[in-house]
Amino acid sequence: MPVKINDYISYIPATEVPVSGDVGIIYGKKATYLYDVGSTIECLDFLYSLNGKMQIVISHFHGDHTWWLTKHYKGDEGVRPDDEISISYEPVRYERLFIGKSTEKYLPAGEIITEPLVIEDETLTGEPLKLEIIPMPSSHCKGSLALSVNDEYLFMGDSTYCRYIAPKEGVEAHVEYNVQKLKEQIDTLKNIKAERCLVSHEKRFERPKKVVIRQLESIYARRVPGENTIKLTK
Repeated sequence: MPVKINDYISYIPATEVPVSGDVGIIYGKKATYLYDVGSTIECLDFLYSLNGKMQIVISHFHGDHTWWLTKHYKGDEGVRPDDEISISYEPVRYERLFIGKSTEKYLPAGEIITEPLVIEDETLTGEPLKLEIIPMPSSHCKGSLALSVNDEYLFMGDSTYCRYIAPKEGVEAHVEYNVQKLKEQIDTLKNIKAERCLVSHEKRFERPKKVVIRQLESIYARRVPGENTIKLTK
């Protein structure tokens, strides 16, 4: 069941098995707005239960945030044996889909119900609520999008995370932040009015923006002159 933040914002918490990002739910007067769609059967059941028009904003292209946009069948990669997916399964239906340019490249267009509306930034009109899609610089994934709600809450997905570098000959496994992207993200956050950040996969989904900025600044302070990345050994 969704967790309520206030009268118009709820979310479905992230899970570890299977890996699924938090799904944001914003209840408007003319439509229900989703931030990501998750990957669990529980997410799918809730999405099917929604009545009326639905619009979706996707944070980035990783499968734990985009899974229910496309078709899946038993035996497919990523489908667990206990997932009740039959031949009659259909992806979630929606009126409009908002994605970044990088996300468009990775989603199988032939299985998308509605043509993606690729955006740089957009304010969704026609609602008493103010909904603003904001491109968010990120080391984790290109083309990440944030969603500001009423200049109060900011859905950020995984955009504050680093990039994982797999081990290979001569290279130890590690995570890293791109120095330029990290600085751009800090500056972007400082210019956003919302003071509460909603960060996916975290035990504390909701946190003050000033805390998020402080954490990112502490990582940025570890940069080495002349190096483009900040490497953190796992």
